[in-house]
Amino acid sequence: MERGESVFVAAHTSAGKTVVAEYAVALCEKHRTRAIYTSPIKALSNQKFRDFKMIFTEVGLVTGDIQLFPEAFCLIMTTEILRSMLYNGSEAVRDLEWVVFDEVHYINNAERGHVWEEVLIMLPSHVKIVMLSATVPNCMEFADWVGRIKNRKINVVSTLKRPVPLEHYLYTGQDGKTKKDMFKIVDMNGSWLDVGYKKAVEAKVCSSSSDGSRLNLLLPYLFSTFSIVQANRRESGGSQVKGFDNNDSGNKGRGSNTGGFISKPHGNNDKNIYINIIDFLRTNEQLPMVVFVFSRKRLKLDMCCRCDENAQALSSMDLTTEVEKFHIQTFFSQCTSRLKGSDKKLPQVHLVKDLCLRGLAVHHSGILPILKEVVELLFQKGYVKVLFATETFAMGVNMPARTVVFDSVQKHDGMETRLLNAGEYTQMAGRAGRRGLDTTGTVIVLCKQPKLLEAGQLKTIMMGKATPLVSQFRVTYSMLLNLMRVEHFRVEDMLQRSFIENASLREAPTKKSNLEKAEQELSALPVVNCQMCGADGASSVAPLRLYHEELVDFIERRAELWSKLTGEFHS
Repeated sequence: MERGESVFVAAHTSAGKTVVAEYAVALCEKHRTRAIYTSPIKALSNQKFRDFKMIFTEVGLVTGDIQLFPEAFCLIMTTEILRSMLYNGSEAVRDLEWVVFDEVHYINNAERGHVWEEVLIMLPSHVKIVMLSATVPNCMEFADWVGRIKNRKINVVSTLKRPVPLEHYLYTGQDGKTKKDMFKIVDMNGSWLDVGYKKAVEAKVCSSSSDGSRLNLLLPYLFSTFSIVQANRRESGGSQVKGFDNNDSGNKGRGSNTGGFISKPHGNNDKNIYINIIDFLRTNEQLPMVVFVFSRKRLKLDMCCRCDENAQALSSMDLTTEVEKFHIQTFFSQCTSRLKGSDKKLPQVHLVKDLCLRGLAVHHSGILPILKEVVELLFQKGYVKVLFATETFAMGVNMPARTVVFDSVQKHDGMETRLLNAGEYTQMAGRAGRRGLDTTGTVIVLCKQPKLLEAGQLKTIMMGKATPLVSQFRVTYSMLLNLMRVEHFRVEDMLQRSFIENASLREAPTKKSNLEKAEQELSALPVVNCQMCGADGASSVAPLRLYHEELVDFIERRAELWSKLTGEFHS
């Protein structure tokens, strides 16, 4: 960075990626130039604004909701705002030295990923780049693409393991013998524990079935795990942690072909599960914890409502001391004093305040931005012990917890209900474990249905490889209209420099080699004496040749016409 070279840091959570971004901003402050820090979500932008204000003299925030100090040398914004500035030829870009792209693996997002490609392509050549990402398998390929389109060297830095290792558990505590049990299935070394999974299956079957049907439910698991257990007889197995209390009779609801972690509102059953697990974690000093809740429907509102319902169901839970209540009350009053008189009386304000005073909170897109910020700050200060949050909370927000709990490992992604992939699970599980405070992080998956996921499915989710960076580039009407205002960029330029085109260029030598090999094999084939076509291109083949020549001529003329049309479009 001192030599003016760009950097791509692909590292685990809590590995210190933010230090690289801070160094880039410090260089701009030293050189009296400008730095822009981009993030995929407003929550992360707000947090970085607060953090950077404590380090640097001038920091501005520009999002869709608010603009604070837009003339500052360090601007924090979402990636869409930077794209608009590039299309509009903003003055802020002219003295720009460094741009930091946080959570650059968001380029995989099907809806917004193309924005990252557009910005990287359009950035002026003199601008140096810092890219921060979770671990991805093709970081070298991505860095090679950025280096090619920007004509500069990209240094890649990556980590091999987490600073704070994780341990993964299944919690089956609903009733009977399993109400105090939690089973470890992945240890801190990342090894799968067959014995822990088998115990969880047996415990779940015993608590969810009558005596007559237990064997029928258990047989599929016995057969599916028999070979695994035989191959790992010498393995030490999973540990069993006790200390839960649950008087509920269990859930005898529906199973599903994909497993059964997805939860439906079960009234007191869900309430008892959370009361039990919070009591256990509190006793064992494993708070604070973040509970990730997912939508079961197409509507995002369902996800927000589930967060609120889970938090409100814990009306008897109080996790804060009198001293903590005083600090929470004072801080909450100071933050909400900016609200108008009528806004202070909103039901949501009273709800969030009541939850926070008891050490509980919710974090999702349905609450007011100011309340979301209050929750984030209280969580950072350690006053919020249990936080019910949606998936966006895991997107780079620096708020690690001692424990992460998954209400489910299924979600509705807008198209269908599916299992979490390894990248999504790792991103959220990465919130567990506080560097410098915890030796390990605890990740717990609640098992609310009679049937558990198969061992292979859990391995894929918990131990699968990270999702590689894949291009989501597409030509949109918005891009076409914006390019009309940019003189030095054409649609063809954007396409040629896109990440997806880079993959094609990398495969070109292989494709050329395969083509040459196929041509050699074709030329080595004997000539077939066909009575219809002729052995050596007789006159009967002439119509076919003529059609081919006319088709080639048509394609060439169409390409020429398209070139003229696009030229007039840009002129």
